[in-house]
Amino acid sequence: MKNQIRKRAKVIAWMCTLVYFASYIMRINFAVMMVKICADMNADKTDLAVVVTGLTVAYGVGQVISGLIGDRVKPQNMLTAGLSLAAICNIAMFFCSSIPLMTVVWSVNGFAHSMLWPPIVRLMSAYLTDEEYGYSAVRVSWGSSFATILLYLICPLLLEFMTWRVIILLCAACGLVIMIAWNIAHPRILTEKINEGGKKKDKNLDSEKIPLPKYVYAPIVLIMLGIILQGVLRDGVTNWMPSYLLETFGLPEEKAIVATVILAVFSVISFALFDFIHRKFLHNEVFCAAAIFVMSVVCAGALYVINLFSASVVASMLLMALIVACMHGINLMLITVVPKRFIKSGKVSTYSGLLNACTYIGAALSTYGFAAVAESKGWNMTILLWVFVSIFGAAVCLIATPLWKKFRREYSDN
Repeated sequence: MKNQIRKRAKVIAWMCTLVYFASYIMRINFAVMMVKICADMNADKTDLAVVVTGLTVAYGVGQVISGLIGDRVKPQNMLTAGLSLAAICNIAMFFCSSIPLMTVVWSVNGFAHSMLWPPIVRLMSAYLTDEEYGYSAVRVSWGSSFATILLYLICPLLLEFMTWRVIILLCAACGLVIMIAWNIAHPRILTEKINEGGKKKDKNLDSEKIPLPKYVYAPIVLIMLGIILQGVLRDGVTNWMPSYLLETFGLPEEKAIVATVILAVFSVISFALFDFIHRKFLHNEVFCAAAIFVMSVVCAGALYVINLFSASVVASMLLMALIVACMHGINLMLITVVPKRFIKSGKVSTYSGLLNACTYIGAALSTYGFAAVAESKGWNMTILLWVFVSIFGAAVCLIATPLWKKFRREYSDN
C-alpha cells in the first residue's frame, strides 16, 4: 500500500488529521473538565449540561448547513474559517462568567466545528486516489481519538496547577497554531485534482457534474437510518459506560477516565482494522457496515449473558469497548467512505454533512432513551436493547446493500 501512495497525498492526509485533531481539542475540552467547572462555578451538572447540549445541537444542525455551503465555497478556505471561529469561541469562553452566555458562545463553537468535516471529505475526494483516500480517512479519524486521549490524560494533570479557563485558552492557542500551519501548507499541497482512477484533472473539476440517479435516494435513506442507529450505540454506550460501571461494580467515578481512554485507544485500532477489511475483503462499504453491526450483535449479546449470570468488570469494559469500536468502524464506512461516491455529482460536501448530522440524531436519542430504560428497567434490559439496535442496524444495511452495489456499478465506479 505504501508504494501506491504519493508523498503529497501523505502530507494532505496528515494536515487534514491535524485540522480534525484541533477540532476535537477545541470541542470536547469543556465536557472533559465538566466536574472541575461545576465546582469552580458552584453549579450543578444539569446546569452546565445545557452548555454542552447547545454545542451538540448547533454542531448537528450545522453539519447540514455547512455541507450545503461546502460544495459552493473553496474547502480550504472553509477549514480556515471554521478553525478561526472555533479558536475565537474558546478564547471568549475564558471571559464568560454566566451559564447563558457560555451556552451562546459554545453553541457558536459547535457551528464552527461543523464547518470542518464536510470540506475535509470534499478535499480528500478531489485530491486523492481511492487508495490514498482510505489511507487518509483512517488517519483523519485518528485525529479525534488522539485528541480525546490527550485531553483525558493531560487535563487532570494541568488542573492541579492552573484553572480550566487557562486550559481552554491553551486549546485555542493550539487551534490557532494548526490553523496557521494549514494556511501555509495548503497552497503548496493542493495543486492538482484527480479522479478515482488516479488520472489528473484540471482545477475546474467541480464544473463537471453528473446528476444522481433517482433510485439512489432509497439506499441513502437506509444508510441515514443505519447512521442514526450507529450514533445511538456509539454515544449511548460511551456516555453511560461510567454510570454502568459505578452502579454495577461500584467503580469510582474518578476511574471512569481510564474507561474513556480505553474506548479511544480501541477506536484508533478499529479504524485501521475495518479499513483493512473493507479494502481487502468487503469492498461494498454498506455491506461492510452490515457485517460490523453483526459483530456488535455478538459483543452486545455476550455482554448481556455475562451481566445476567456472572458480571465481570474486566469483561464488561472489554465488550463495551468492542461495541464502541464497531460503531467507529461503521462511522468510517457510512460517513467517511460513502460520501466519496458522490464526487461526480459535485455534492460530496452536502452528503457528508447530511450523513454526519444523522449521528447526532442518534446521540440525542440515546442520551435520554438509555437513561430512561436503565432507571426504569435496569441495565440488563438496557444491554438487551443494545443487542436489538445492532440487529436492526445490520438489517437496514443489508437491505441497502444491493441498491448501493448497483449505484456504484452504474454511477460512481463507472
